[in-house]
Amino acid sequence: MDKKKILLISQAALCVLWVVLMAAAVINLYRQGIAWQAQGHPEAWIYTREKSVAIILRYAPVLALAIIVNIISVILGVRDENQDKPSVLPELTSLYKSEREMASDLAAQGAKKENLRKIRAAVMILALVFIIVGIVNGSMEDMLIKAINICTECIGLG
Repeated sequence: MDKKKILLISQAALCVLWVVLMAAAVINLYRQGIAWQAQGHPEAWIYTREKSVAIILRYAPVLALAIIVNIISVILGVRDENQDKPSVLPELTSLYKSEREMASDLAAQGAKKENLRKIRAAVMILALVFIIVGIVNGSMEDMLIKAINICTECIGLG
């Protein structure tokens, strides 16, 4: 297996791991909150900012590693070459091949492709900076509380 394939697999695995860990943590937090309310504290909030931040910080290394792998993938231009290939209709396959040939002609203009990678990396870094600024100023906690309230009030999970 080549390095790009390993990078794609690890990228997907880290994202899935993050989702599974966060889902399990939220379910565990919900179960603890229900148990606390059942012990005679019906006014107690199940989800609080402190509990939410503790959960997020517990699994922050997995998220950081996933973000780093995604940034590396963007910088290196790693993508699944089998992604968007038609497999059912032969005329679509020939159309795809002709588009790939045109794309290979355009690939000869390597400077444009390299500039595109740099722009993608810059946009990714800028997005990460804005995400970090939002976390630092407390916006993430506010959005998490709002999302939790929507789930518990509208959908009826609480």
